[in-house]
Amino acid sequence: MFRLGDFFSNIIRDGEFRQTHFANTRMSGSLCYVAREKFLFQAKENPNVCCVIVPESLVDALPERIGVAVSNSPELDFYALHNQLVLTGQMVPEMSFQRSEDAQIHPSAVISPKTYIGSGVRIGPGVIVEDYSHIGDNVLIDSGAIIGASGHYYKQYGDKRFRVEHAGGVWLEEGVQILAGAVVSKSLHSDFTRVGKDTVVSIKAHVGHGCVIGKRCTLTGNVQVSGFTTLGDDVWVGPSATIGNLLNIGNNVRIDIGSVVVKDIPDGGRVSGNFAYNHRQHVRDYSQKIRGNN
Repeated sequence: MFRLGDFFSNIIRDGEFRQTHFANTRMSGSLCYVAREKFLFQAKENPNVCCVIVPESLVDALPERIGVAVSNSPELDFYALHNQLVLTGQMVPEMSFQRSEDAQIHPSAVISPKTYIGSGVRIGPGVIVEDYSHIGDNVLIDSGAIIGASGHYYKQYGDKRFRVEHAGGVWLEEGVQILAGAVVSKSLHSDFTRVGKDTVVSIKAHVGHGCVIGKRCTLTGNVQVSGFTTLGDDVWVGPSATIGNLLNIGNNVRIDIGSVVVKDIPDGGRVSGNFAYNHRQHVRDYSQKIRGNN
């Protein structure tokens, strides 16, 4: 556990926290920041938030249960602390490490010792498996794939660009297949990017940091799933489709080839197009457009 008072001088109420996270965190014992009033409700109502960095104008709106540090630059100070804890190795995911004796690992693969490699795992040539990656039983990781890469997360303050370090890991459940050249990025926070049982991440597809991919999903070639997005079970995503960040995609969804998804999709939905919307409506609209041009 960490204490606010060990990192900040302007403390209204001291408090303890386990990790940094967003205000919508599902991890108990989290520190977040709130820079503007419109985001205050989320932090106040989330029982997993125990400490907050805020400007002085928002102090009185926070309940007594939450530890409070005051800052003129809450976001900058939050990410500076986040980076400090990551780079000094103080904030890491909780997991056990092992390498099963029957795992088949190509000699050219680079596997961190801080990993869990389950039974029946096959890892091909040129694969990289970074720290805090859990590789479940009977997982296949094909040539050149990367598990646990740090994703793209930067902040801009004036003329300074600020890289936010990644604290988390990757959790591949039983039977997952990661095909050649695919990348699964580690979580930004000290939790896991997760890929569910029997899901296939195909050639050169990318699963962004903090995503949760359900069971039996198929991400075909060159698919991009942006950070912090959740896919339900049995989702099929067509080649070169792009799914935006912070979205919720339901169960049994089909996303057709080349789609650009920028909003949530309910269970059983099918979308296509750029920007993607209901597939049948998209086909009707396209047909009308073609007839009009003729």
